[in-house]
Amino acid sequence: MSGKHYNQTNPCPFIDEGYVSCSSRFTLAQLDQACDVCLGAYHSCSVYHRLSGIQRNPSLDMTINGQAVELRPTGS
Repeated sequence: MSGKHYNQTNPCPFIDEGYVSCSSRFTLAQLDQACDVCLGAYHSCSVYHRLSGIQRNPSLDMTINGQAVELRPTGS
């Protein structure tokens, strides 16, 4: 690595979740980029924006036979 100091006090909130979408950054060839983005500039990451949108979606309830059923996103 290049000796940079990374802002580890404010990492991406999804860094420990193990999302497959993030796995391409976590290789030896991409390690500097992973540190730059995931430990600092994660607001610029398209995966962060997509995951944030999923978590910000309000729940949607549907009534079936008098029972409330919560609908959740299943992916795209």
